[in-house]
Amino acid sequence: MLNKKTVEAVIRCLEIDCDFYRELSMFLMKKHTKILEDDLEWLTNSLNDEQAYVMKSQNLENKRLELFKALGIDDKKLNDLIADAPEDYQPKLKMLGTQLTELVDGIREMNQRTNEIVKRKLDNQEDFVKRAGIFNKPETYDKNASKVTRGSSSTV
Repeated sequence: MLNKKTVEAVIRCLEIDCDFYRELSMFLMKKHTKILEDDLEWLTNSLNDEQAYVMKSQNLENKRLELFKALGIDDKKLNDLIADAPEDYQPKLKMLGTQLTELVDGIREMNQRTNEIVKRKLDNQEDFVKRAGIFNKPETYDKNASKVTRGSSSTV
């Protein structure tokens, strides 16, 4: 059976994680919208924000691991913690666990949809470039007005 102090620390950790993932989810929804709108300026400007979210996520996970290790529960899954918690704490732990799972699943789904859209847009751009012949190398000439082919010049 987990003591009250341990359970309260776990609850606070889960609340912090839920708050973070809610915030990240909102950012990713906005990013998704900006990708659909082809808002390259916003996307470029948001790269630092996105990197900050990645770093904060890693930091939160490291802190969680340290906390759980210090509490002696680093080998336990959330379901085990819920089962070992005093009865009056179990509903709160279950609710936070459900929220966290839903947020993480929603983020995964949003990232998957966003990645599919970006891939489709890139494929469309590649097709456009191929059709436009942009990859075909134009004929170029050196300073002596000789045609340059494959890095060597030939006389016209």
